[in-house]
Amino acid sequence: MPLPLWIAWIVSTALALGAGLWLGVRWARRRWPADLPLRRGDTGMPNRAAALDYLVRQLSVAERRRCPTTVLVVQADARPSPARFLEQALARRLAPRLRAHEMLAHWGPAQFVVVLPDADVPGALVLAEDLRQLASAARDDGLAPVSVSIGVHGRRAGAEQDLRELAAEMVIAAQRALEATEANGPGRIEIEP
Repeated sequence: MPLPLWIAWIVSTALALGAGLWLGVRWARRRWPADLPLRRGDTGMPNRAAALDYLVRQLSVAERRRCPTTVLVVQADARPSPARFLEQALARRLAPRLRAHEMLAHWGPAQFVVVLPDADVPGALVLAEDLRQLASAARDDGLAPVSVSIGVHGRRAGAEQDLRELAAEMVIAAQRALEATEANGPGRIEIEP
């Protein structure tokens, strides 16, 4: 006994929708992987992608609140110890000084980025000096005192700005300030206006 035409139409439509849904889910998984690495495997610290994503989100919040956001780029001076050990030990020294909503992220070899939501440059300078002193203090964590140079840059987000571009510009400006510390001598804090 043949199926009525309307039942065949319902079954074929349901199959087509199911196939489209299945393909859409597979496409979405390929496009946005759930396991996008946002942490370094060796240190467990947030990486560049996580830092930039966090900075963009914090700039969005700061724009609504009309608050500044500041970025620090911290560079440890070269040491004979292995880079991974230096990064892990230095991160353990610096992280407890940050507030819960601030982020310390790995940026490059012996280099970190600190995102300071709702912090202006004078407040960030106080923190930068604390971080510099923490790094240079003698401790029993197996890491000799480390000299760090810090570049500082702060801004207020404007309503017309692309926040991803602004985040990249802020990190680049803090890196320029860090480069100025090399010209003026290591272990310094410089501001990029």
